Amino acid sequence: MRVLKLGILILRKRKPSELLYSEQGELRTENGFVLKANRKYIYRFDADEDKISVWFVTEDSKQLGGNEEVDYLFHDMETEHAGSGWVGKGEHLCELDMYWAYYEFRLPKVMEEGQEMDVFGVRFKVKGPQKDYTTDTAYERTFSADLAAR
Repeated sequence: MRVLKLGILILRKRKPSELLYSEQGELRTENGFVLKANRKYIYRFDADEDKISVWFVTEDSKQLGGNEEVDYLFHDMETEHAGSGWVGKGEHLCELDMYWAYYEFRLPKVMEEGQEMDVFGVRFKVKGPQKDYTTDTAYERTFSADLAAR
């Protein structure tokens, strides 16, 4: 079954070395069902180890709007330069189900005069006795003279 998710992602700086990943949207199934979907993570950069780690947010703090609390580690991300961007990989065992994460970050490219676009994608492959699926998510951010920088 194919499921389409449409929504928005906001990355907000928490600390100099942390970003809050906040995603909201709708899942739409082939059968016409529409479900609300959201998730939050904290991306943390460790300059001493030159690595990125991804952390879950506590359920109780997800509605705090900027005061979310770190729960437990989702995965460490191994990164490397690839072509015109970077790729990252990580994995996480959730009880008996294994999650493999693959990230692709492409540097901004010029679309038309005065416009650039950031693109990144995430693929999760999940396999185990309770789950067996793959998700592909593509994110785009467009810059133009019409939009104010934030």
